[in-house]
Amino acid sequence: MKKGISGIALGLLIALAPNMLSAAGPHDGITCLGCHSTHFAVDDKLFAVKNTKMKNPLNRESFDKLTAKNCLGCHELTQFGGAGIRPVHMHTTHPIGMVPNPKIASVPKNLLKNGMLDCISCHEAHPSNKNFMYLRVNTNADGGNIQKLCAVCHDAKVDYDSAGIKKLSDIRIFSAMDQEKGSGFFLRDDVVIQNPTKSYIKPLGKLQENDIMPNYQNQPDWVYAPTVNPLDDFKDTAKPKKK
Repeated sequence: MKKGISGIALGLLIALAPNMLSAAGPHDGITCLGCHSTHFAVDDKLFAVKNTKMKNPLNRESFDKLTAKNCLGCHELTQFGGAGIRPVHMHTTHPIGMVPNPKIASVPKNLLKNGMLDCISCHEAHPSNKNFMYLRVNTNADGGNIQKLCAVCHDAKVDYDSAGIKKLSDIRIFSAMDQEKGSGFFLRDDVVIQNPTKSYIKPLGKLQENDIMPNYQNQPDWVYAPTVNPLDDFKDTAKPKKK
């Protein structure tokens, strides 16, 4: 019988305790547009929120290669680039943005993004996930069976009996990222945690001339690049400069 629970898993439980308010979470209320941008859904612009300030406390690197950069756009303190909405405090929470040490955790490769732990390794944030706090494993409505989630990676440290597990293959992991498979629970080796397509829609460049807009190619840059401030093209330059 496997005994105990890891320090990291216990720390994760403590971190989650203040937020144990309900099954699932408030993403149901903000809908898709709370996180995603639809009309500028090209590459990284698919996300409407992003934390460009926070650095990983482990290595001082950015979270650009992880979904964490989007999650932390809301779930981090304002002084660290977030919106202060249920901040997770990256300085004290479960580490992400690092390659897991196999002596500490047996993390399935399918739960890594770019080979690293990410927020989406443990959470599937879509409203179709009815698990407590959008966890990938059903830990009961109040999160009381957190050991079941921890066992996915820390199986040597969890008491299988108290977690209600007979063998590791009994654990099912939630995902909604493979449209063909649909939302549901999958085996550790079958779950998909990120968009299975090789890339998002790629920009096609500036629209070519056509019969409707013959001068379209002469439009200002902000027509094609929404990050450019369109007001810059309408500044009043007729006023004389002050001496």
